[in-house]
Amino acid sequence: MNTFNRIVIILLLLALMVLIPLMLILPEQVESVLRYTADLLQVNLLWLNSLAGGTQILIRLALAAIALIVFLIGLLLLILEIVRLHRRTVRLKDGSGELMMEGIGGHLAYHIDLLPDVIRVRPEVESKGKSVRVALYVETGPHVSVPEKSAEIREVARKVIEEQLGLEVRGEIKVVLKPLSYPKVTRAERQMGARQPMAGAVMSQEPRTAQARLEDFAPPPEAPQAPPASEEGQVLEAKGPPS
Repeated sequence: MNTFNRIVIILLLLALMVLIPLMLILPEQVESVLRYTADLLQVNLLWLNSLAGGTQILIRLALAAIALIVFLIGLLLLILEIVRLHRRTVRLKDGSGELMMEGIGGHLAYHIDLLPDVIRVRPEVESKGKSVRVALYVETGPHVSVPEKSAEIREVARKVIEEQLGLEVRGEIKVVLKPLSYPKVTRAERQMGARQPMAGAVMSQEPRTAQARLEDFAPPPEAPQAPPASEEGQVLEAKGPPS
């Protein structure tokens, strides 16, 4: 229906783009065309009135039937455009039953909301009788990789619909991502953030005193050594404790 609407609108716009400028720029020629058309209609009416009664009635009935068919086609297209018929169920892939449409969007929202960096998801599921058309509108964090997250969401949605629910997807699953904006940083915050690393660099580049440079080359302090044992202690240790 959308394709048909586009074709009709394009044809109408092209006709208006051609006819209206011609009527404004060349009014005399347009008047001549209209007079010729009126004369042609008058000649046809005179011919129709000159026919016998039975033949004239048949021709008028044929014209009325054509007009009725055109009117009914236009009325049907108008009804289809105004009143959208939404199916409330969809047939399972194996044909074993049907599934209510209300539960499909809830399943998709639950599983996609479990993915990391997903803030909010709004699924739109339309039944096509034997298949469904799916569109997902997802809000994510500001630092996500859009192509990777889109592919991940599409794969999760396909598994939920085809493997878990047993349905068939018509066409490609439409995924529309909306990453949130980064928080706004004021000029004062930017200047404070720039001063902090600069201050650290200046402190690391301050000249060192001569005493500090000498300490770098000083040998490490030796570990304290235990005092040597006396000879009397060594003799007592060799003989053992007195009995």
